[in-house]
Amino acid sequence: MTTPAALSTRRRLLEVGQQQVYLHGFQATALDDILQPAGVTKGAFFHHFPSKTEFGYAVVDEILREMIAAQWVVPLRASADVLVTIAGEFERGVERLLARRPILGCLLNNLAQEMNPLDEGFRERTLSVFDMWHEAYAAALERGKALGVVRPGLEVSDAAHALVAQIEGTLSLARNSQDPETLRRGTRGLRRYLESLRTAR
Repeated sequence: MTTPAALSTRRRLLEVGQQQVYLHGFQATALDDILQPAGVTKGAFFHHFPSKTEFGYAVVDEILREMIAAQWVVPLRASADVLVTIAGEFERGVERLLARRPILGCLLNNLAQEMNPLDEGFRERTLSVFDMWHEAYAAALERGKALGVVRPGLEVSDAAHALVAQIEGTLSLARNSQDPETLRRGTRGLRRYLESLRTAR
């Protein structure tokens, strides 16, 4: 039986590990980079995770899936105007990125770019999270059509794909350039695209 203390230790490892991987990348993050700030022994780490790779899988399955759901899935479920909600959630994310240096972009995309060509387990897991995000957008846009917010003829799956690509493209460009204006341009461009999906007034 797993005790509350063991669950707390496991969660702390995942949260600290996620931060270290976000800053340094998965391959460059050493075990000690996780253990020391988490205040956890190596034995405790391997009690919860058979290997560093399995730990990385858990970061995707538990931490990143939860983060994407909190930003994109949950807010869209009850939104009266999905186009405003998508723009607002992206802008809140941009503000968080602008508040720190370096600009790190999106951990999900960073990890996918780094690890998916090397490891099928990472590819399957990150793809599953991207699929969840895409499906949340497609369902929200379909509901927006029913509410009269989104134009009736829109192909929602294609639009959802374009939205995810536009957001991730902006975050990748900002990570590469380290120029805050890249994020601001991306914010303006996303709003324009979202408004192009709106029912004509």
